[in-house]
Amino acid sequence: MPILKASASHLNYDDILQLDCCFSVCHINYDNSPIFNEIDGKTIATKSRKNSSSCIKKVNDVIGNLHAFNGTEKNYKSSDRISLWKVYWFEYVNVFDNLIVSLPKSIVTVYIGRHAIEIGLKYLLLKKTGQVVKEHDLGKLSELLYSKYNIKDSYMKDVDTFCELYCKYIEGENVEYFRYPEYKNNNFFAGNCLDINWISYNFMLVILKLIHFAGLDDEI
Repeated sequence: MPILKASASHLNYDDILQLDCCFSVCHINYDNSPIFNEIDGKTIATKSRKNSSSCIKKVNDVIGNLHAFNGTEKNYKSSDRISLWKVYWFEYVNVFDNLIVSLPKSIVTVYIGRHAIEIGLKYLLLKKTGQVVKEHDLGKLSELLYSKYNIKDSYMKDVDTFCELYCKYIEGENVEYFRYPEYKNNNFFAGNCLDINWISYNFMLVILKLIHFAGLDDEI
């Protein structure tokens, strides 16, 4: 009997694994790509990938080159880089929006929403500074955002404060909170009585404010 809903029609635990999926260059055989906010991944960052080793034009070129490409790229053009971060952000927002409906009390829903905020903050900072900030704390990221943009808009009031308080008093400054059941220094998950609906409501509100601040209301 299938254990998971996704496997109900055609999968079972004793099926053979398709090892070719572990090699990035093999995927050209299937002519598929991820979708970001309803945008085909093949159309994103095309300028930067024009002469990339990942753009193998012939299926036969894959033979003997399984280890030639590891799925990552370097030296993206600035416009492509910003575009990639934007569609990545929107895709996490879309998934969070769907999870609020399908899994309103799940810890996974909260984690996806939190990550959507982090990507949004980093996207805005990338646009302003040209650099991706290597920081996961939402409080520190929002503080940096306010300093770089000198934000005075009334609708953005308390976004930075909310992020700071959430990270300090719910996550306990553990940026992996909700992702794992235990964290650094032998700290364990203690959110057994948290109101997930309340958190998700405020997360979505923060996301809406960031989207409006970015001037992207019409794109999502």
